[in-house]
Amino acid sequence: MTMSTENPIRIVLVGAGGVGTWLAEGVARLLDWRFPGSALIIVDGDNYEAKNMERQNFTKMGNKASVKALELTEKFDRTSFIPVPKWVVGDDFEGVSDQDSPKIKASDLLVENDVVLAVVDNFAARKIIFDAASNISNIDVFTGGNDDALFGSIYHYQRRNSEDITEHPVHYHPEYQSPPDKNPGELSCQERAEIDGGTQLLATNMAVAAYILGRLDHIIVNKRSPEATEIYFDLGIGRAEPYNRMSVPATALV
Repeated sequence: MTMSTENPIRIVLVGAGGVGTWLAEGVARLLDWRFPGSALIIVDGDNYEAKNMERQNFTKMGNKASVKALELTEKFDRTSFIPVPKWVVGDDFEGVSDQDSPKIKASDLLVENDVVLAVVDNFAARKIIFDAASNISNIDVFTGGNDDALFGSIYHYQRRNSEDITEHPVHYHPEYQSPPDKNPGELSCQERAEIDGGTQLLATNMAVAAYILGRLDHIIVNKRSPEATEIYFDLGIGRAEPYNRMSVPATALV
């Protein structure tokens, strides 16, 4: 089989937890096969612990970004894996970044033409990433998570030439206007330890990763229109529903 390759790209994975731990290896295979010479930036300030073993894929304890980057480096030799063991915060954050809780501003993390996978299980943290992306001329942001047990969703925000091709999710989801939670990167270690893990399940985490990989193949690899901007799925009944959240007609992209 002949390998079909494209120019190298930069993918930024924010969150190497329940979804990100599975998504990272799929993305690594995609980059190694289709975009050799690319970089996968893995960003997470959290540590992998024994309590995560049920649904996360790591070979040893430690900072999630650092451990996953090392694991992937040992398996794939055509892609660069760069760990950023930091919490992502907004430009207005006035707290302290120290050795125990290092931070990076989203505006310093994201650059032109990035493909961003924001799979943090937190609306406030996702909003920071979407808002930073809204100031970049050309960028794709994919996010996703499970809303309840076997029910999950993904969303794709795309900008081209300083215009929104798909809508910022705030237009459809009030939780992005006034997040009901707090960004873990802006909390103390004690406050983060007290956050409820919710109802995340292995099957749903893996399904979210698979749906995002499908969108990457459809939009980034095959360069097709992002009409199925948002997808809801329920593994319990085996059903998925796509929704068009485009700001411009699909014909305008042809």
